[in-house]
Amino acid sequence: MPNCLRIYTAGSEFLGFKTLTLREFAYKYSQDYFTHFKAGLNYPYSVAVSKKRLNLGSAVIAAAVMLFATGFTQALAQTTVPKLQITTIKTPTVQVVAPNGERGAAAAVLSQDLILLGGGQKGSNLYLYNLVSNSEQLLGQVIPANQRLNDSRFAITDIAVLSESDLQVNLLISYPAYQKNGRCVVVKLDNYKLTMGSKPVLSKVKNWFTSKPCVPVSAVQHAAGRLAVIDPQTAYLTIGDLGYSKIGSKTARGDLGSVFKVSAVKVEKISSGHRNQQGIVLIGTDLYTAEHGPRGGDELNLIKKGVDYGWPIVTYGQAYSSGDYVRPTRPGTHDGFELPIYQWTPSVAATELVQLPQTGDWGAWSSQLVMGTLKNESLIFIQLLSKEKVGQVSAVDVGERVRDLELLPNGKLLATTDSGKILLIGGGA
Repeated sequence: MPNCLRIYTAGSEFLGFKTLTLREFAYKYSQDYFTHFKAGLNYPYSVAVSKKRLNLGSAVIAAAVMLFATGFTQALAQTTVPKLQITTIKTPTVQVVAPNGERGAAAAVLSQDLILLGGGQKGSNLYLYNLVSNSEQLLGQVIPANQRLNDSRFAITDIAVLSESDLQVNLLISYPAYQKNGRCVVVKLDNYKLTMGSKPVLSKVKNWFTSKPCVPVSAVQHAAGRLAVIDPQTAYLTIGDLGYSKIGSKTARGDLGSVFKVSAVKVEKISSGHRNQQGIVLIGTDLYTAEHGPRGGDELNLIKKGVDYGWPIVTYGQAYSSGDYVRPTRPGTHDGFELPIYQWTPSVAATELVQLPQTGDWGAWSSQLVMGTLKNESLIFIQLLSKEKVGQVSAVDVGERVRDLELLPNGKLLATTDSGKILLIGGGA
């Protein structure tokens, strides 16, 4: 039976080819998806297929021509990998420490070389840190002692600045909270006021959000709790699945695995079907999240209102073991649900997302995305060709688990690490 040539492409990228008999093509590969691994990254999308009756020699020649043409085009479009200039500051006071490990501080940027750091040995404290004098000042305790366990996962997950003046800062602070009566955990979002002065005063205004249901303590690291400010009265909030065994039930999971739009008076669910969205950034009106998958399948998603992103039905990752809190129904695929605009397999353990400034030392990466990672100990630079299309993706090793990532007024990045450090990161353009 004559051979046919199957050429795989994703956009303009040549992925490979395979010679098949027509019978093989019709019955075995008609529903196939091709996954291309490149530097640990893959493109999990349906690919175009060119079918022609060719002998094996013709197939090799055709594939070689396409490889040369597409490779040459990509080389011209390739953006230089960023060169980083990193200054390290040790901040052991703000590191979260517990028998199950350490965790880096949550961070938010203020004016006048000041930043807010959330953590400390018990994960509950808010600090005012001066980047000029390299000194911190304790502002107060955010998580009540009776609402946490001696566990590094019970810590402040994010801090957002709604507004700032010379005299006052309006804040949002998120964290997982242990409910002693029910022996279960929720995610809380509280509004705080910080009155500035020689002795700043931190005071709680009100609770904006408490997730439901309260679930048994399991994967508390899946709290998410990331914040993106919309305006001085409103923000987006991510809530992870908290390791809830009933996360597959839309009724039982309630608020878990979702993105919300929140204010002091209203809570609106925007999307669902998420696992652990530890990164979030708002670019204009486009909202992006970075999400942990299980053993692969970390995702970059463009969030759309009313859309289910598939967890735990689909994921490009794989289940950890038979004893995990939930096993995905259809691992290795995203069929039937919204596709991520990019995904990583193996996992990189994605954390916070930041958009780089238009000006400064970032060169061709100006206005593009950068994402922190835990497992990969790198910053991953992501080129957006359009709001739903990713171009080049480049990982740059920083040798640290990056817990939080912020943009400073001078255009540099500020990262906090699980080893208890602050990294001040500039581009080398």
